[in-house]
Amino acid sequence: MPPRTKDLRLADVQILRRALRDLPPAAAHQAADPPDLNELYAPEGHEGALDPERALVIGNRGAGKSFWSAVLADPRARRAVATQYRRLRLEHTDVALGFHEAAGKREGDKSPSPELLTALCAQATPAQIWRGVLLQALDPQLTGLSPPTKLTETLLWARDNLEDIEAGLRRADTRLHADKRRFVLVFDALDRLGADWPTIRSLSAGVLRFALDLRGYRALRAKIWMRSDQARDPHLFDFPDASKLRAESVELRWRRPDLYGLLFRRLWFHDDEKVREAFKRAIDGRSVRPDATEGQMPPGLRKDESIQEDVIATLAGPYMGTNHRRGRTYLWIHNHLADTFGETSPRSFLIALQRAANSVAEASTTAIDHHAIRIGVQEASIVRVDQLKEDYAWIDEALRPLADLEVPCPPKALLDAWKRNQTLEAILNLQSLQPLELFNVPSPDRGRALLQALISIGVLEERDDGRSNIPDIFRVAAKIKRRGGVPPVKQTARR
Repeated sequence: MPPRTKDLRLADVQILRRALRDLPPAAAHQAADPPDLNELYAPEGHEGALDPERALVIGNRGAGKSFWSAVLADPRARRAVATQYRRLRLEHTDVALGFHEAAGKREGDKSPSPELLTALCAQATPAQIWRGVLLQALDPQLTGLSPPTKLTETLLWARDNLEDIEAGLRRADTRLHADKRRFVLVFDALDRLGADWPTIRSLSAGVLRFALDLRGYRALRAKIWMRSDQARDPHLFDFPDASKLRAESVELRWRRPDLYGLLFRRLWFHDDEKVREAFKRAIDGRSVRPDATEGQMPPGLRKDESIQEDVIATLAGPYMGTNHRRGRTYLWIHNHLADTFGETSPRSFLIALQRAANSVAEASTTAIDHHAIRIGVQEASIVRVDQLKEDYAWIDEALRPLADLEVPCPPKALLDAWKRNQTLEAILNLQSLQPLELFNVPSPDRGRALLQALISIGVLEERDDGRSNIPDIFRVAAKIKRRGGVPPVKQTARR
């Protein structure tokens, strides 16, 4: 069934266009920073990711790992999200950060810095280090223990007081359980644990073992947020019963209805009453059944794709052209912002719509249109690649030589471009982490290893016919061509 549109008054078109232009993109977060409660949107599918009983959460760059870490770590945000995920009883949960991106740099933060962790690895095992972090994070009144202030001294103290420490942890567990509370130690940004992969692997595997050990308690838990490519490293799970963590792990991802629900929530609860009223007039009548448990936002706007598509058809037109052959707008936006895993980050999604609203012709009869949406995708691609560079310093070296190639293409075309530009040598000479797939790989196999590195982070896909493809969200900014696709960026777009 084709999407249903609704003609809007010119005044409403202009009001909603201004609201889209003012959309605040989902900002990058650090776990130690309290989140803005106005940005708090809790998709149904994220409940498992916040469940303290499921230790390992795996997600790509931009999926929200640090944001949810920050929500758990901040008492006010934790109480707010508890009303959305009542089954988790997060209002009865105490949280401390065991490691995060800014560890060792904040006043009052007991999380050890990467430099301290590297030094400690010379005198203690990762399991001992993380137990020391737990002892410092727990309230001494729970344990009856008084560990030294410095983590280095705590590790030395722990060696001589093992029985007392075990008794203290049992005491804390018993008291928390009796009070129907839990204590969760959160670990974020594990790829920042050290300056090289051997150190990161050792400490990350130690975190996983530590989380597994805590399962023996009733009220003590660890919560681990891990990048997807790091979770594919088999060395991390090379210990007994590691399969239990993998089996119960959660994939943190934003489904298409979640992204549109995020957009509609920002319009439904907009600060400007004129925007709220104009948006309600744009909504088809069958969706406006307020639900108190949803904060009075119609549930159809959160999860019913047929309703969502009708609303987008009203805001942006039903098709990416004059008819369905160019694609339905609702599906097209998500598909052209997605990586090879079919995942789109909230930041890419909101930036594309915001930039589309900034680019649309004033005479357009919709808030945005298909011409402007294509421009929005171009600019979202630039921002997305810039985001990747923050985690993968090598990505620029890998993509730059591919400019002007046309995809899909044989993998050999990529390998030849890298060889001509000495890409592998440039990547290995960077003063930053190389791709995990390149670590200790013989020289003749490095080109294939780099292909695999791009595959593991969702930038490259191998098609059934053997050709390699790069989706628009990365291809456009890298100036890689695709017949009939969104054209590559020819000049620096607005950020």
